[in-house]
Amino acid sequence: STANEDSTSMKAVNAAAYIVITGGKLQLDSADDAVHCNATIVISGGQLDIASGDDGIHADATISIEGGTINLTKSYEGIEGAAITISGGDLSIVASDDGLNVAGGNDGSSLGNRPGRNEFAVVDSNQLVITGGTIRVDAAGDGMDSNGHITMSGGMVMVNGPTSSGNGALDYNGTFKISGGVLIAAGSAGMAQAPSADSEQASIMMSFSKTQSAGTSLSLLDADGRVLVTAAPTKVFQTVVISSPDLKQGGTYTLSVNDQNLVTFDVSQSITYLTESGVTQSSPGGGFGGPGGGFGRQPGRP
Repeated sequence: STANEDSTSMKAVNAAAYIVITGGKLQLDSADDAVHCNATIVISGGQLDIASGDDGIHADATISIEGGTINLTKSYEGIEGAAITISGGDLSIVASDDGLNVAGGNDGSSLGNRPGRNEFAVVDSNQLVITGGTIRVDAAGDGMDSNGHITMSGGMVMVNGPTSSGNGALDYNGTFKISGGVLIAAGSAGMAQAPSADSEQASIMMSFSKTQSAGTSLSLLDADGRVLVTAAPTKVFQTVVISSPDLKQGGTYTLSVNDQNLVTFDVSQSITYLTESGVTQSSPGGGFGGPGGGFGRQPGRP
């Protein structure tokens, strides 16, 4: 007689040197990383539907996403590598920890063994670079996390970040320089960060006195009442960062909440910090933004 015996699949797609995906449709459900490579991953097309017990996509070295559709419905960390470049594609990421995580070293190739995570020191080679694409992140940990630097020059990024004060929608140890694209990052207040003060494109960071409900409508309007950016975060939040090419230094703008004008302000520098009372320099925790644009945490801290 013969018998069939099922065994648990740990990693769905695994390679030592390169993984290149240019098309097709992959449906992956794995206990460990869904797509794992000890070196380089390149995705330029195709459709990936992923549910993972660990990382959705992990490379010990570099990840380049140039196109395709990635629908990551379950993961510990969504996309993790020592360097990540996103130039195109449609990405939807759900993570119980960080959505996009740039960290040095490998993750031990197993569940729970994650050296290199949340390092204190800035590692210049750890780079998250976004030049295009549409990225939606739902993270219980940090939405976008880099142990080095973040650069954004294009694309559309919407972060529904953490609800706990121990994480932030944006988390970087070095700099976050934004020069293009649309960024909306909503999350908790305790560890919130804004982009770097020397960014070419202007940003605002709004800190609310009370937690806002999921589904609260946010709109950024210019002086003529034209809507520049609109969003409705899917989770409760107390801070939101908004950056858009339409946000110009020297302009006057209004932030509307649930179709009610909340605060009108002038933009005179690259980062404008706001409360319901208007422009402020103080952080949600009562401190001040650091050299890297940090807001509630000092650069180089986890």
